[in-house]
Parts: sequence; structure tokens; C-alpha cells
Amino acid sequence: MPHIYPPAPPTISGDTITISRFLQAPALVQRRIRDIALNRFISDTLLQGRYEVSGGSLLYEQTESQFTNAAPEATPPGGEYPRASATPGPAALAAITKWGQDVPITDEHIKRYGRRAMDVAFLKITNYLVKQVDSIALTAIGTAVTQSQAVVAAWNNASRDILLDLMLAQSKINSQEQGYSADTVVTTDEGYARIVADRNIISGLARERGAGMTVTETGDVEEIAGLRILPTNYLPSGVKALVVDSSMLGGMGYERLESPEYQGDPANGVETWSRRDPNANDQWLVRGRRPVVPIVQEPLAGCIITGTALG
Repeated sequence: MPHIYPPAPPTISGDTITISRFLQAPALVQRRIRDIALNRFISDTLLQGRYEVSGGSLLYEQTESQFTNAAPEATPPGGEYPRASATPGPAALAAITKWGQDVPITDEHIKRYGRRAMDVAFLKITNYLVKQVDSIALTAIGTAVTQSQAVVAAWNNASRDILLDLMLAQSKINSQEQGYSADTVVTTDEGYARIVADRNIISGLARERGAGMTVTETGDVEEIAGLRILPTNYLPSGVKALVVDSSMLGGMGYERLESPEYQGDPANGVETWSRRDPNANDQWLVRGRRPVVPIVQEPLAGCIITGTALG
């Protein structure tokens, strides 16, 4: 099943229970926010490992070789096999940070706007956590990844060759002989537009894709040269495009705090808690949180594309 990023906006169907009863049902609130948050975290897509933490910090290894420290040798019949060691990579430590906030939904807002009042509050919670977690994760990736590939020409230049730029960055990762296979390019919204609209790329796409499926109709390209394209607004300063092997780059450390009033899974999304405002301010409070830390374990599984001249 192809990855959809960003996902289609959530739809609202008829609901026979009142909004107040809905907000009193933690499982329903969690399901609604989970649906809104589905596939919105680009960090979860780029850092696919999941590590449950106990004690608030995570010890992990970086750039661990895929090979032993010696090559296999020819062994005669009855002979002794040479011994090799599997040396671990350098250790690093990351601390879990609990990100979250309360969002009020007033009785007046519910009365006047109905379900929209609730959905807007849920969307704001999700947007906050996506921005915070993705910004931190992409900054960590941009700092850890040191190898780069310069473009043939700026992506706004007539002599550009974006396809070659992507494939050269891909080859730089794959040639490390560490079992990497680059599968994703991350770029800005402008970068996505220039990739998808590039004439050389469009000319190489299938012409017959069915009604409503051509690039000029949808503006979407799922994959180029084996790379899915993910746009984001949260790339760190100085990084406008990078190619990664998302299966090897790293992961997300998370902690289950076991707060009984919360619903959800911090490994892959937002934990929630809804309640009536204890200060009796004529409103509900909906809380979202995620105790998580991104880690980059294989910096060589990424390559930054430089010189794109993207804004």
C-alpha cells in the first residue's frame, strides 16, 4: 500500500451522541485525534525504529558496521575457522522529552459551532505536536548527516538535472556497502513543486495512468527513481533537500508513562486526555502529549543535496 503524505483531510459523518457525551468518552476522543494525526508525523516515516525507554533516557549505538572486523578466509577440511569480532558502534545517550498542551473548548463555542469547535481544537493539538516533534527530528537528522551531493545546477536554472541530482545522492548512500538502500527524498514545498513539474521527470513518467491520475491533473508523483517524495515545512536552516534510507536512518525513543487517564500510544502518535475544566470556567479541556526523542543511528544512510537555491 503506497504511503500517503500528507493524508487527505478528515471527514465528519453524522453522530447521534451529543458533543458533551463525546468529550466524556476518552476512547472516542483518542480515536478522533488518532485519525487526524494519521501519517502527519514525517519524523515517524523517516525514523522507523521504535525503542521503548525506561528511566527517561535511551542508550544507543551509532554507525554500527554491517560487517565483522575481518574478511572470511578459505578453511581447509578439518581446519580451524578464523575468528572475527562484531565491534559495536560508538554509544550515544538521548533523553526523553514530554511535549504537550491543553486546549480549551468553551461551552459557547460548542453551542455556536457544534462539531467544528471540537475538530478545530483537536487539529490544533495535532498541529502543535507535529510541528514540535518533526522540527526536532529533522534538526537532529540535518545535524547528524554530514555527507552531501552538490546539484548539477540550481533547481531554478534552465540547465538543471533534478533526476540526476536525486540519483547521485541515492548512489552515494547505497555505495557505502552497509546494506543501505535509499528510498525517500525530503524537501520543501518549493522543492516538491520543482521536482514534480520538472519536464525531464514528467517525460519519463507513464503516459497512461487512467482518468484523473496524470501529474498535470493531480500534481502528485508517488515515486521517482525508487524514491518517494515527502514535502515538509520543518527542515532545519541550510537543508532544503535530502535523500535517506528510512529503514536504516534511525528511530524514535518513547516512554509509556502509564498515566491511567490517558488514551493512545506514544510510539506512533498522540496520547490524549479530555475532562471538564476543574476551575469551572464553562469549558472542556483536551490535552495532547507525546513523550519521545528522535535518534539518528546511521548518519551515512542520509545525504544532503546542496546548491538547490530553494527558498
